[in-house]
Amino acid sequence: MSGKRQQKRFIYRCEAEFVFDNITCRGIASDFSLSGLFMKTTRPASPDTILNITIYLPDDSISKLKGKVRRAMKSSLGRVIGTPVKSLRSGMGIEIIQKDAYYLHFIRSLLG
Repeated sequence: MSGKRQQKRFIYRCEAEFVFDNITCRGIASDFSLSGLFMKTTRPASPDTILNITIYLPDDSISKLKGKVRRAMKSSLGRVIGTPVKSLRSGMGIEIIQKDAYYLHFIRSLLG
């Protein structure tokens, strides 16, 4: 575990949607912990923005969370030809401030 992280993180990818300023955006939620996650997206919100998040979990359940953006990163393709898309890491580090039973069950399943 690195620096400030206090909880174990799990690398897993789930489709997700998040809403802020009455705008619905799509992303890929990953790097999960009990108290946070990373959302890969081309439309990161600014730090301190409160998000309503929907995560489509692997068991076909849907988790509804509320989160606060702690870090936002925006990568730009610009006009660079040959840049591998996976090298871009636009997204947000999100602190989960409200979670449901589906999310708790998902995290427990990752603990094995």
